[in-house]
Amino acid sequence: MNRQIIESRFRLDSSLRFIRPELHELAALWEEKRAGRIAPDRADFSPFVLRPYLPRILIYEIVSSQAERRFRIRLYGTLISQYSGRDPTGRFVDEIMSEQAYADFNRGLSWATDEARPLRAVGSYYFVDRSFVEFESITMPLTVSGGDQVEQLLNVTYYDDEG
Repeated sequence: MNRQIIESRFRLDSSLRFIRPELHELAALWEEKRAGRIAPDRADFSPFVLRPYLPRILIYEIVSSQAERRFRIRLYGTLISQYSGRDPTGRFVDEIMSEQAYADFNRGLSWATDEARPLRAVGSYYFVDRSFVEFESITMPLTVSGGDQVEQLLNVTYYDDEG
């Protein structure tokens, strides 16, 4: 099944007032790994470090040209795949959701990229064949190979109805 997010309602929170303690811990880990740089490097977040979060991880690659900036999905965790009913690894975010939903995503992903700071999002997604799904997430900017620009975003999402 391929569930497209057709509507989203969420709030972006740069003050990082997390409800879930796991997301607060990730924000602290991001700051520790940053170690005075613009952002931590992707290599700082090895699968070993991220092991407890692996099923709920999305990694976005930032692809920029003079005309636009787009976000390509490099990694799509198994829990995220279960909720969406698909695995869009390798696809651009603007290709897999409605225009309205993409506007919300683009706003958050662009903010995290431009500000080089973690961002909390909380709200709901509406899938074509499913009611609203409530979530809380963190999106954290990363450099790649010791660079000095944000090139990837690491997102970890928790759903309220996980059981």
